[in-house]
Amino acid sequence: VFFLVVVLGMFFALALASRYYVIEPIKMVNASMQPRHKELSTLGFCKLPQCVDQIQKNETVWAKLRSQETLVRKVIAMPGDTLFISDKGRVKSGKLKFRWKNENAFIESRSIYVPKKGDTLYFEQLNDIEQDNAITLLGEQGIPYTVKSSLWQGDREIAIDMVGSTKLGNRQVSLQEVNLLPWQDRYLIELQIRRGQPGNAPIKLKREIFSSDSTPIKKIVVENDCYFLACERGNHCVDSRETGYFTRNRLLGRYLPFPDKVKKFVTTQINHFMGVTGSKKVSPKTEAIKAE
Repeated sequence: VFFLVVVLGMFFALALASRYYVIEPIKMVNASMQPRHKELSTLGFCKLPQCVDQIQKNETVWAKLRSQETLVRKVIAMPGDTLFISDKGRVKSGKLKFRWKNENAFIESRSIYVPKKGDTLYFEQLNDIEQDNAITLLGEQGIPYTVKSSLWQGDREIAIDMVGSTKLGNRQVSLQEVNLLPWQDRYLIELQIRRGQPGNAPIKLKREIFSSDSTPIKKIVVENDCYFLACERGNHCVDSRETGYFTRNRLLGRYLPFPDKVKKFVTTQINHFMGVTGSKKVSPKTEAIKAE
């Protein structure tokens, strides 16, 4: 009895240590990851650095937003990957392919490079989404900056005041907000101005980025590996389409299917045991009568 108590005590201490230092149980409070993970299911995530360092594409991770809220998402692009997302929600990243249902965040197809630690990103070489994400990285790396927007028709700069005549949804756009509007909103503004302008030259909102001493910022050196995380559901779901890259320091854990497999095995065995012990033994004669 004493030996059993000692073993159980050690087991309990190990389980308690694992709970606080190794495994973090996270409950899925919504259906954002269905059918991969069911709503209200509890997932186990390994918090050890060696677990997080082994994260691979298409795995489930526990991550932190810049607001400090946490979420569970899957990795669809690793550091150094180039990701293609179509306006229909089709995604291609190397061999990984899938499609969001009811995708409405990408109003045009885009190719996105996911930077790795040490990369130098030159703002003038980035497309609109990559530039949005690079500006976000500036803030995350603690680099103070300001943004100045200008409006161009082809190679000719035109009055930025035209932005004030456009709308997003049912509201008028203000000049104060245009500097940091996401790429989708800027694209819609460009379309509206284009319809009212003569000529065939495209309309483009361009941005210049300056440091606190008004020096132009032309590039950023990426300090952490970046990841592109996604939910299974297409719309009304926060992921890298909206927030930009998740840096390595904001990945908190890697999903471990092992605890779920153990739980499933134990549950199956208990149910089987209860079924066997709860059933009544039927004699061959009774079986013969039932068959008749």
